[in-house]
Amino acid sequence: MATIAALLVQVRDLLFGPVWHPLARDAWCRRQRRRLRGDGKQVVWVPRESVAWAVWGADHGFFALGRMDGIPYLSALALPAA
Repeated sequence: MATIAALLVQVRDLLFGPVWHPLARDAWCRRQRRRLRGDGKQVVWVPRESVAWAVWGADHGFFALGRMDGIPYLSALALPAA
């Protein structure tokens, strides 16, 4: 079953790569921002394969990116004072 899933991912990337990747990255960043807002989470650790997206999300204001002993993590941005 994993082979079929991997094949479908390859086909998707070949057909829709230039369109799919920015949409998937944006959706991932929004999902991480929601995770930081809910359940009282202070940080979300970033898996190695998602570091590039985390850097992009931090650069575009979705969340803050920090590192602890070289391991990347996300934290919510401080809300501006009203």
